[in-house]
Amino acid sequence: MRPCTLLVACALLGQIAAGSPAGLRRVAITIDDGPVVGEPEDLEAFQRVSRGLIDSLRAEGAPATIFVNERQLNVPGQRDGRASVLEWWLDAGFDLGNHTYSHPSLNAVPFRVFADDVVKGEVVSRPLLEKRGRRLLWFRYPFLHSGTTPEVHEQILAFLAERGYRAAPVTVDYADYAFAGVYRSQLRGGAADVAAKIGEAYLAQVDAGFEYAERASVDVFGREIAQILLIHCNELNARTLRESLARIRARGYQFITLDEAMRDPAYERPDTFAGPGGTWLSRSAAVLGRTITVARPPMPQWITELSARGNRS
Repeated sequence: MRPCTLLVACALLGQIAAGSPAGLRRVAITIDDGPVVGEPEDLEAFQRVSRGLIDSLRAEGAPATIFVNERQLNVPGQRDGRASVLEWWLDAGFDLGNHTYSHPSLNAVPFRVFADDVVKGEVVSRPLLEKRGRRLLWFRYPFLHSGTTPEVHEQILAFLAERGYRAAPVTVDYADYAFAGVYRSQLRGGAADVAAKIGEAYLAQVDAGFEYAERASVDVFGREIAQILLIHCNELNARTLRESLARIRARGYQFITLDEAMRDPAYERPDTFAGPGGTWLSRSAAVLGRTITVARPPMPQWITELSARGNRS
């Protein structure tokens, strides 16, 4: 066999061993702070943002898992209307995960307080899934904080396992929330031109975020792994998600379920990381003693300044 042919064959075998078809990148879409973050009063806006996300995902044929903070459902006079939004997600074929009731940080509250919030966060979601013959499997740490000491970290892992959860990691996080607040403020304040500019900057950040994760995964694992994207249930994504997904697809990605992504051998290692939080890439680098050589993409300075000025243009 000629040297070049041998190299190609080795590359193909490597991709097959990693569970990925040759030349095909894969990503699971996960959306935190569901059903809608930042809409504590307006039921119509709450429903509109939810519908925008659902319709975008369905149009692009992208599976997704939405991680729910059930506190968002607990609005007097709107509880049934808000809870019905979770049924929209399930009826559309998507999955629900627990993101706690009120989004506390395990690194900032006692373990028992956090554990109680986890249980409180499944009161609506678990029965809705079980009614459909499904189960509540996935859990996502708020802020990606899983305890600052090995003792607390092991304690939460044991607790989650006891309740039948698997913790869902993240590899791609381009801080959509940093754009979302100013976008919503400008849009609802009548500055549609500024909101459009923010949307354009956000879409550019999608590519930068994926490029970082692709290169970082090579640093840590020696190859590109099945990626897991973290974004949030907000108006920015409700309006731009189809464009984001088109950009991701243009990078060669196939959209897969979270369960499929977790079959990648990169996620087989037990999560022993205790510290300030971070993605699966940074956690794995710390535990395995490897260095991520690529710098994280910076936030556009004007976005930071716009936010600091109280979201005024």
